[in-house]
Amino acid sequence: MRPANLLRLAFGAVVLALGLQQGAMAGQTCTDTPLHPRYVRSAFDAAHALSKALDESGAQVALVARVGQDLSKYGLRHSHLGFVLKDSASGQWRVMHLLNACGTAEAAIWREGLANFFLDDLFSYESLVIVPSIETQRKLLSGLTDPAQYLALFTPHYNMLAYAFATRYENSNQWALELLAKAHADKFDIDTREKSQQWLKLAGYEPTTLDLGPMTRLGGRMFRANVAFDDHPNDRRYAGKIDIVTVVSMTRFLRKIDPATTLTVVPEARPLEASTSR
Repeated sequence: MRPANLLRLAFGAVVLALGLQQGAMAGQTCTDTPLHPRYVRSAFDAAHALSKALDESGAQVALVARVGQDLSKYGLRHSHLGFVLKDSASGQWRVMHLLNACGTAEAAIWREGLANFFLDDLFSYESLVIVPSIETQRKLLSGLTDPAQYLALFTPHYNMLAYAFATRYENSNQWALELLAKAHADKFDIDTREKSQQWLKLAGYEPTTLDLGPMTRLGGRMFRANVAFDDHPNDRRYAGKIDIVTVVSMTRFLRKIDPATTLTVVPEARPLEASTSR
């Protein structure tokens, strides 16, 4: 088990879907490298800054995205997104998101503390807070507190590059987007992923297209258990066009269908010990 997972267990992360023994940061592979203390410190600093921003937003439910890796060559900044809501018992913010099991293509829905959300060697400890309208928050809260609703849109077969309009696989961003679709589809009863994706098409959601050459696709498929391309349409795949759900495509769509949505960047925080010593 990777060091980040040991710390997750120590902090009491809760797996919300059956069959997962180990958790991993979505899209990341496992290593035996000890987690450097500075990563732990950075994670708690980022969690403190994020908690403050969430408190100031007045939100009941929001979405939060992190910068897991450098995706600038694809014109992207934030790589992974989840929901964040306050725990009714402790009053603490908790992230609820889809994660794949360590080094595999098996996934589950996790609920864990803010520090765990950043507990890895991330490219940056900046985060993005996305606060939908009050009405959308109300509907999301209903869905996120009812396992029957959020698991109806969950597939345990993880693929970090899953096709946006297929149900063979799923990743963290897809799960979040499809739950958002359920929250907005007032006259469309969404209880399956197929219905959610149908509504997204009708509502005009446009995925992000990555231009990946054949060697990039081959390398990803051969050396990573959590990457597959066989759910993408053949004509798009052979042309090197990979259509996926990204944070930027989600926020663009959410602001279109829910204009009251706000976006706030939470900068990478200064270490707490440094800021309190002055």
